[in-house]
Amino acid sequence: MKSHLVKLVLLASLVLVAACTKKRTRRNEVVECSSISLDAKGTTLCLVQLYKWKLPDAQRAAETRAHELDSLKSWQEDSVWNLGAAKHKRDFQACRRGTEQLNNCLLVAGWPLRRAQHTTDSMWNAELPAHRRELQTCMAKRDFNLSSCLTLYYKWDSDRALATADSVTRARLGR
Repeated sequence: MKSHLVKLVLLASLVLVAACTKKRTRRNEVVECSSISLDAKGTTLCLVQLYKWKLPDAQRAAETRAHELDSLKSWQEDSVWNLGAAKHKRDFQACRRGTEQLNNCLLVAGWPLRRAQHTTDSMWNAELPAHRRELQTCMAKRDFNLSSCLTLYYKWDSDRALATADSVTRARLGR
């Protein structure tokens, strides 16, 4: 009986040791390489050189991991952003009422550049018919610089006005 108990304890400890050892899996290799690399190319190179992966398999795994990490980062940013939803709504309303350009006002309020630009573009697209009329009115004024007209009379932000004026000029030149 005692030898049977010793064998059972020995077998259980063997199973426990086997379960606790760090087994190298392909997933662990991808995670390790992505943690020491800046991008998918670096992860691919690490997998090929360090773990002797075939190049197509390494590229596929690295791109999948990069996509996974990007998704996680976006999810985390969105989660943190949503915590301050009430403040962001107040910021947006205050910036819409103010005289400063919406994008600049949102940046000063602490919004990330990507979110401020997205919000500004969204508002711009919502008012697109009015902006088209403004553009047509300014284009009809031949003695006035197009970007200046859009900026001064219709309060377009200077970057958008310059880009629009350049686009109109290129279209007129036939490029």
